[in-house]
Amino acid sequence: RIDAKAPHEASSMSSGGGETCAAQCADQPFDVRFHPTNGGIFVAGLITGEVEVWEHDAERESSRRLKTIACHTAAVRTVGFVNQGALLLTGSSDRSILATDTTTGQPLARLAHAHKSAVNRLTVLDTNLIATGDDDGVVKVWDTRQQTSCGSFSPFVDFVSDICYVPNDGPGVDPSAPSTSVAGAAAAGNGGSLVATSGDGTIAHLSLAGWKVMGQSDNMEDELLSCCVVKNGKKAIAGSQTGLLNIFNYGEWEDYSDRFPGHPSSIESIVKVDENTVLTGASDGIIRIIGVLPNAMLGLVGEHSDMPVERMDLSADRSTLATASHDHTIKLWDVAYLWERDLREEGAGAGDEFRGGEDGDDSDDSDDEEDGGKKRKKKQGGSKKKGGSKVQGSNAARAAAKKQAAKKFFEGI
Repeated sequence: RIDAKAPHEASSMSSGGGETCAAQCADQPFDVRFHPTNGGIFVAGLITGEVEVWEHDAERESSRRLKTIACHTAAVRTVGFVNQGALLLTGSSDRSILATDTTTGQPLARLAHAHKSAVNRLTVLDTNLIATGDDDGVVKVWDTRQQTSCGSFSPFVDFVSDICYVPNDGPGVDPSAPSTSVAGAAAAGNGGSLVATSGDGTIAHLSLAGWKVMGQSDNMEDELLSCCVVKNGKKAIAGSQTGLLNIFNYGEWEDYSDRFPGHPSSIESIVKVDENTVLTGASDGIIRIIGVLPNAMLGLVGEHSDMPVERMDLSADRSTLATASHDHTIKLWDVAYLWERDLREEGAGAGDEFRGGEDGDDSDDSDDEEDGGKKRKKKQGGSKKKGGSKVQGSNAARAAAKKQAAKKFFEGI
């Protein structure tokens, strides 16, 4: 159904970086995704089983809710677009995957029992191919044209928290090149790979060519909640429940090669900026800019008060970041400056004691034992004052890591 409510207006600040607007959802959003060809459209999957469709007006710095689509009988945990945005796919706690016409909002196809447990993560691999992960640790790959599973993996014993698609194994591969699509790679005898993390504390490398588990880490004794592949395919990073970024040599999965502390609480989401930089969304509500090897806290994008950041996504033109939070909002941030400014140079005056790895050589790794142990702990958040999005030095971030409270972090800025 389409909600008959009038479009909801939501507006906020600012120019030259920072929060542009906040969309107030009807309930808690679990995921957010921009339309792949129309950067003004984004969707939010809600705990109610509905999906809200929003339109962002960059000139007015506001957003309005276009419609609400009833998709599932339980929470929509994950969303994604395929077929150049013509289809919206949703995965739910009701174990189903639904394809919805983006224009009309009408359901087109439903896989009622796609998984044996709740669908927790959905990642788009190609125009018509997706990968999904469930609460039992199973990863499946689907062809949306045939509505069938191409293959599956069962590497985990707990929920699949994140899935990252690597179009072709090996460094120096351009993911945008046609020959590195799933179809092209498969024709060449290499279907690419998935890197996935799990609540069981492991990260796994899954080959789409032979449907094999190519490698899996030892148990980190810490839930791994998010992942990303950087350094031109040479490194994989995984965010943990205790706020550590674990860095692995791609293809050497048994144990991490480097580790970066600095987040006082769990790292729920990671978005890649470039081969050396990522954005992290944490359960303390802060969105941070992180440099990878040399490891450094380069600054902040913003915050969601003291409520966890659940998921993040970049717009098609990479100028806007959307963040979904437990405060029932989707915030949009102007992040165009990430590609216009040298963040490392601006943060060069910060204390070197907060850096991990060998400063000045991004290919060297160092083990940082200052990880505060690997024991599991519950998510925590602290209250804090609102701060701007300008790049901050890592002295303030180091203070936050020591005091384990985001309030202290913002007071030190």
